[in-house]
Amino acid sequence: MRKKSKTKLEKPKKSFSLKVMKVYLILFILGFGSTISAVDTYSQAMLSLKFSNIKIEKLFTEIEKNSDYVILYKKGVVENKTVSVDTKNETVEGVLNKVLPPLDLTYHINGNQIVIVENRKRPEKVETRGVKDEQQRALLASGKIADASGVPLAGVSVVEKGTTNGTMTDVDGQFSIRVNPNATLVISYIGFQNKELKAASDMQVVLEEESTELDDVVVVGYGVQKKVNLTGSVATVDSKLLADRPMSNVSAGLAGLLPGVSVVQSSGLPGHDKGTIRIRGAGTLNAGVNPMVIVDGVEATMDNIDANDIESISVLKDAGSSAIYGSKAANGVILVTTKRGKVGKTVVNYAGNFGWQSPTRLPDYMSSAEYAELYNEALKNDNPNNAPRWTADQIELLRNGSDPDNYPNTDWQDLLYQGSGFQTSHNVNFSGGTERIRYMASLSYLDQAGVIKHTSKKQYNVRTNLDIKVTSKLDFGVNLSYTRMDLQEPTNSYVGGGVDQIFRQVNLISPWIPYRKSNGDYGTIGDGNPIAWIDLDQTIDKKRAYFLGIGSLKYNIVDNLFIKGILSYKTYTQDELEFIKDIQYNPNKYHGPNKMNQKDNSDETVSTDLLLNYDKTFGQKHNLALMAGFHSEYYHLKEIKAYRQNFPSNDLRDMNAGSEAGMKNEGYTRELAMLSWFGRANYDFMGRYLLEANFRYDGSSRFAEGNRWGLFPSFSAGWRISEEDFMESLRGTISNLKLRGSWGKLGNQAAIAGDYYPTVPTITLKGMGYPFNGGIVQGGATQYAKNPNLQWEKSRSWGIGLDLGIINDLNITFDYYDRLTTDIIMEVPSPETFALEKFYDNVGKMSNKGFEVGVTYNKKIDQVSFAFGGNFSYNKNKILELAGQDVIFGDDGNYIKMVGSSYKSLYGYLADGLYQSQEEIDNGPNVTIRNNLKPGDLKYVDVNKDGKVDAEDRVIIGNSEPKYSFGFNLGAEYRGFDILAFFQGAAGVDGYLNSEPIGEIRGDVGKPTTYWRDRWTPENTNTSVPRVSARGTSAPSSPALYSSYWVQNANYLRLKNLQVGYTIPMDITKKIGITKARIYYSGQNLLTFTSFLKGWDPEAPVGRGSHYPQVMVNTFGVNVTF
Repeated sequence: MRKKSKTKLEKPKKSFSLKVMKVYLILFILGFGSTISAVDTYSQAMLSLKFSNIKIEKLFTEIEKNSDYVILYKKGVVENKTVSVDTKNETVEGVLNKVLPPLDLTYHINGNQIVIVENRKRPEKVETRGVKDEQQRALLASGKIADASGVPLAGVSVVEKGTTNGTMTDVDGQFSIRVNPNATLVISYIGFQNKELKAASDMQVVLEEESTELDDVVVVGYGVQKKVNLTGSVATVDSKLLADRPMSNVSAGLAGLLPGVSVVQSSGLPGHDKGTIRIRGAGTLNAGVNPMVIVDGVEATMDNIDANDIESISVLKDAGSSAIYGSKAANGVILVTTKRGKVGKTVVNYAGNFGWQSPTRLPDYMSSAEYAELYNEALKNDNPNNAPRWTADQIELLRNGSDPDNYPNTDWQDLLYQGSGFQTSHNVNFSGGTERIRYMASLSYLDQAGVIKHTSKKQYNVRTNLDIKVTSKLDFGVNLSYTRMDLQEPTNSYVGGGVDQIFRQVNLISPWIPYRKSNGDYGTIGDGNPIAWIDLDQTIDKKRAYFLGIGSLKYNIVDNLFIKGILSYKTYTQDELEFIKDIQYNPNKYHGPNKMNQKDNSDETVSTDLLLNYDKTFGQKHNLALMAGFHSEYYHLKEIKAYRQNFPSNDLRDMNAGSEAGMKNEGYTRELAMLSWFGRANYDFMGRYLLEANFRYDGSSRFAEGNRWGLFPSFSAGWRISEEDFMESLRGTISNLKLRGSWGKLGNQAAIAGDYYPTVPTITLKGMGYPFNGGIVQGGATQYAKNPNLQWEKSRSWGIGLDLGIINDLNITFDYYDRLTTDIIMEVPSPETFALEKFYDNVGKMSNKGFEVGVTYNKKIDQVSFAFGGNFSYNKNKILELAGQDVIFGDDGNYIKMVGSSYKSLYGYLADGLYQSQEEIDNGPNVTIRNNLKPGDLKYVDVNKDGKVDAEDRVIIGNSEPKYSFGFNLGAEYRGFDILAFFQGAAGVDGYLNSEPIGEIRGDVGKPTTYWRDRWTPENTNTSVPRVSARGTSAPSSPALYSSYWVQNANYLRLKNLQVGYTIPMDITKKIGITKARIYYSGQNLLTFTSFLKGWDPEAPVGRGSHYPQVMVNTFGVNVTF
């Protein structure tokens, strides 16, 4: 079977974006209106052909080139058949009707597919084998045959088993045939799995697509390729593993699906729950570590796309496959293709679900009575002369709850997690079209309420994709998408802290502090009361809008040569408003004044692409494909901020109502531009020996004039061993065996926050201007040094891979890679004589080496279908050079960059158990980092053997980036029932949770967890948990000191998703006008297996626990096709 599938950019005028939007709107209205009027009308291309004695496959190729039809056939059906044809302005059907009958062939049209089959005579005229005569066929078998989406299939072969008695389905998928009683029908169709069913009347048959690895096509940079012809490392996502999952963004849904791709989701906060993606490790030491994302051929984001609108996702992992995108592809490329219309009647799909969220893991804190006893013990440990804070009678009052105003046992977590957690999503799309116009349009809505009050996300999506065949040579396409997102989160009484500060306070406020007394007064600590902040209904409100418009024209110049132009316009806007109310907690505690922060930012990107493609086969053995292209890109950003305080009322939120005293306003703009030339050449000999070369020549405005341009090439090759003659005897077993290798060089510029050009910010003297020429004026000064020698980061990578397919059921891929990143762009201090802040320089070097394995297996036994997919990846990251230094500390103190270590390593003191006696302390090294050591405290190691423990003894104590990532899925289907379980995990990763997650013993601002129950005491020395101290973060064993003792194993395995569904039989749904209906349950993050610190999520293993938790989601949904 065969299946086809010194550079300067002018800034656009302000009116340009409006004009572009108007053009797209007109095109949408005209094009969409055309589709409505043409839904059920097949407008045929008119063909003029003249050939003499050519192979029929050549004729089929010509028809495909000049129409939207794809012609399918089995090789043996058309082999060695030749035709002659001479037609003018003839329809496709007219041509086929002339040339096929003499060859004893016929055809069936299903949408835009034409299936060529041998000409079968009508059943009543066919002699039977094993059947006496037509009168004995007493059973009239009939029914309808459709695909898994419910779309009727025309031209399906239906044959009574053991005979030549057969028929085919009509355009509506209907068939009828007289057969013997108890007969079995053999149902077959090209591209689908055969079925054998007992004959009956009113049969409703669903055919599943055949697993045809050899015919699969994969989206790659600026085009598609047959999967078997790939020479680079490209992974694809099975759309079934994204469908019907209760996730609000696609990036988090990729976790565990692809070898070599690590995804960490550290928060479940609505609107902030996307995944952090690493492809083959971190490729640089700065902010430019994220992969490039391409949506329908244009750089964009995938986090605002409804998963129901996605057709496919491909990930380009090596330079061999991604060099075509040059300087933006150093960390890999993710290609997202949205669904498009197909020729046929209008199909309407609805997908909806609803469910509830809840935190996956919560810490177990001590009660107020238990904490009071622990606190008394901690005071005594610090100094035997310390008096206890709590008497026995007071502790009993804390325990029995008889006086909640003065001796409460406040469950702050229960008060915090009062949000409904309810979420619902709905998507409706309809698609279809004619040979001339195809369309897909969708609407979707997501409403997600968080597990905390005032946390929410509402998202509205509109999308339409149009494909219009203007003439036999000219094609026009339009993609339009718009997303509106409304986000809300509660804020605290301090500007900028947001919901994270609320979590921090809840994690440290003592249970003996009352939430609210019976008279309405709030209980407080120094920072206030975190639940009171939520009660105030003070929020941060963000309104985001995304628009992406893509227009394309494709013109077929001559056979095998076409040119394509693409214009895209992309905008993003966000309006953010934070109003903090003043509050009188109680007569003795006030927090104010009220204040308001407002920030508006917007950006727009205009890009153009021009592509020239040539594809030709020479002598039926040599296949050559060439592509050359040009890309231009202009980006503009604008941001404005304003701040005022002392508003007359908490309900008055106009900026002008605030006091001018202390007000602030600021803003900035940025413009960036790129120009690129690129190309690709593919060659294969008989589909056996494969070669590919890519190049990209990028110019960026972020660099000085002499260093703006960078050349990024790649070369790859493949050998399909399975196509060799010596493999002939194994072809029944080995369906595919390919060895491949690649080398390439990529670039990176994302570390540069702005333009190369120096900026001169305004400055004042103590908030006032400078006296000048009889007036007060502002001054200006260069703040940052600029480096005219700054160059592109460079990433060189090579790799080898092996693809193995066994009888099309089992497919295995293996890859080894080696990536070296040099000239890493980092900020370095300016010389003191400059009196300037940091500047960018090329000063780092880092390597990533690893391997990946991917496995898929699909099998059907009788009526049960099984599916398995799994992947495993290992990556070793190492810093080789570092700005002429050995160590650079992270801004947050959690991470360190050190030559010889991995990216984001944990750094601190080595701990070697606990001191058991004062003698052991006296005979040990002088611990300068803490004083007043006692038995039960951590024993720190004198690494450099100088007799003391100080900052020079710190070493790498852990790795916060996973070395191993893996995932696997198991699925089965039986008579309409289906189940799919997907597991995902990571290993070789450490975590370090500081202070609050462990539970410091700090009086009113301490809340110890049950971890401390097994603490060291003179009576309990056989333990690894240190003694308690009331000194808080200055205690000898405090996690704030960063030691190996507090490093946690953050390995985990998670049941990421579980789906159980049932597809209602078609003979039931058809009675109410429904083609297909499925109901299902879907659960996300249901189980987590880990030894990580109890109550905390291993996907957020570093920090103080001041973040929104990961959530479990249980949903129920329905999919309906009309």
